[in-house]
Amino acid sequence: MKQFPFSLRFSIPAILLISGTILGGINIQQETSYSFQRVEEDVSGNARFAGEQISGILEYLYRRGNIEQAEIAISKMQTDVNLSLALLFDLENHVLLATQYELRNRSLKQTPAAKNKSAFRQVRENLSGQIILSEDKQKISAIYPVPLQIDAGELRPSEVGILWLSYDISRLKQRAFRDALFRSLTSKITLGGFCILLWFFFEKTLTKRAEQIVVVSKKIAQGELNQRVHIQGSDELAQIASGFNKMADWIQTNTEKLQASEIALQQANETLEEQVKERTIALSEQKKQKNQLEETLYKLQQTQAHLVQQEKMSSLGQLVAGVAHEINNPINFIHGNIVHVEEYTQVLLDFVELVQQCYPNLTSEIEDWADEVELEFLQEDLPKTINSIKIGTKRVCDIVLSLRNFSRLDEAELKKVELHDGIESTLLILQNRLKQKLAIQVIKNYSDLPLIECYPGQLNQVFMNILVNAIDALETSGRENKPRQITIHTSRVDEEWVKIAIADNGCGIPPSIQNQIFNPFFTTKPVGKGTGMGMAISYQIITEKHGGQLTCSSTVGTGTEFTIQIPIQQQAVN
Repeated sequence: MKQFPFSLRFSIPAILLISGTILGGINIQQETSYSFQRVEEDVSGNARFAGEQISGILEYLYRRGNIEQAEIAISKMQTDVNLSLALLFDLENHVLLATQYELRNRSLKQTPAAKNKSAFRQVRENLSGQIILSEDKQKISAIYPVPLQIDAGELRPSEVGILWLSYDISRLKQRAFRDALFRSLTSKITLGGFCILLWFFFEKTLTKRAEQIVVVSKKIAQGELNQRVHIQGSDELAQIASGFNKMADWIQTNTEKLQASEIALQQANETLEEQVKERTIALSEQKKQKNQLEETLYKLQQTQAHLVQQEKMSSLGQLVAGVAHEINNPINFIHGNIVHVEEYTQVLLDFVELVQQCYPNLTSEIEDWADEVELEFLQEDLPKTINSIKIGTKRVCDIVLSLRNFSRLDEAELKKVELHDGIESTLLILQNRLKQKLAIQVIKNYSDLPLIECYPGQLNQVFMNILVNAIDALETSGRENKPRQITIHTSRVDEEWVKIAIADNGCGIPPSIQNQIFNPFFTTKPVGKGTGMGMAISYQIITEKHGGQLTCSSTVGTGTEFTIQIPIQQQAVN
């Protein structure tokens, strides 16, 4: 049961007052309704009696042709204080007689009885009277037929007039309302006196005694355990007070025991707290030292892996640069002399053709030799062979140039470079993997970019790491019937930034590990195939060395996209 939210001292009289008010209002409404109903019934009875009596008198007088007595009969009706107007209408609904002389000879429409036109028609047809209560219930109309002329041998009068009596009951209803209000106020005053007496009874026998229990319970709750309730008698409140005192005795006894136990427990807690505090300080120092060692070990592992990776890339760059340098001179020599060999060969072929034209009849020995060496085939195939050698040497020169561009040993400092050259050099080095087992299509969407100030060698290393991961993902994606694609898109974000997006349509990265992609030593590749440092170093190169952003977005079954954003100028970064 929910707790009662108000004090009994105020709630009981409030309940009695509200109940008395509601009952008084209902009583006034009922008394008024009954009074109005009695007024309407009494006046309706008087109207019925007067209508029957006067209509009979008027019928008798009109049969005798005594019109003057009929006028006197209508005039005498003014003595009825409740009757406001009496009218006698002829067959054409014109006023014959009236208590107000000025209404005589007027039509029905010009009199207050105009609203009862339909009732006039019914009364003439039925030859029976009607009592009508107005819509506002303030007036009662009595409508009775008056035969004005009956010819000999007629069962039904040929000319029927209408007697219309109007009673104003508004004054009677006002008087009835005052009487009902007086009776209701009398009963309400009586009920109020009873409620006051009832409140005094509850105040003396219930409220004050219950308040004593409440006061003592509050004092006990505040710690005054020696307080008791003193209520005499054998009623329910006295029994509650007796049980309350017994409960207070039990609480006081057990509280004293509990306080003694608390003192002993507090002393033991103080000793234990000192021991725990000392132990906590020791453990905190140990944990702090452990955290410092773990942090130092982590930094050492990260630094070691970074140095290994840097040394590996540096050695790879030196090796690539050395190989490119050693190959560059002889291949340039060969490629440069191919032009002369092509020119000299063409001269010799032209000379042979000229000889054949000048000496169409060759000796049998020359013809045998020409057939033996297949001179015609040599003349046709030798230019093709020299052109193939020329294309091959050009290809070798491009590879050497790409190796030199990728290594960029002479570009360890900030330089303005063409970003697309680094991407193309990286793709050229990875050409064998792109064409090796499964043909991987590289889609390039290059935009017009300005020269970018960056560390070219380190930026090429980032391109290499992302493209190698994309190739690995495509090789393990299991897309037998679908093309494998790598899309490279470059664009200018605004006046200060450019963006490079490298995406593949491989198997994608599960959402549970996407936030670990750039963590050091984290890899999804088998043991021995990946170190887990490639993307961590790439993230460091982009964010710390270039002041840019490197993000990854991936959907399982759709692919992965790495987005690089770097500033065009690095002065503000460094």
